[in-house]
Amino acid sequence: MTKIEVLSPSGSRASPYRTEGRTLVKRVHERHIFRLRQAIGIDETVWQDHRDRVNLIHFEFPDGSVREISADEFERKSFLHGDSVRFAVTRFIALADLTLVKDGMRSLFN
Repeated sequence: MTKIEVLSPSGSRASPYRTEGRTLVKRVHERHIFRLRQAIGIDETVWQDHRDRVNLIHFEFPDGSVREISADEFERKSFLHGDSVRFAVTRFIALADLTLVKDGMRSLFN
């Protein structure tokens, strides 16, 4: 397991990423879910650094659930957002495009 630390453009807080073999994993917090809880993102610099070395992307949600998408599908279906001044450039994917691989213990959105 390799931890990856990424700071926001303001240098304030790190995003929680790690790699496990050929899987890129992001631990999701409520603030990471974008556009009325419809999409989740990965920092573009993290994606560019790891896209050729990973096959899967896992998102670990606060409810304990885990959702995944293949790296190829993520590349094909994701969209970029952010200005790199106030918000880091981020590659987003719709939550509907993720496959549930582990159920959570409580409702994701209360």
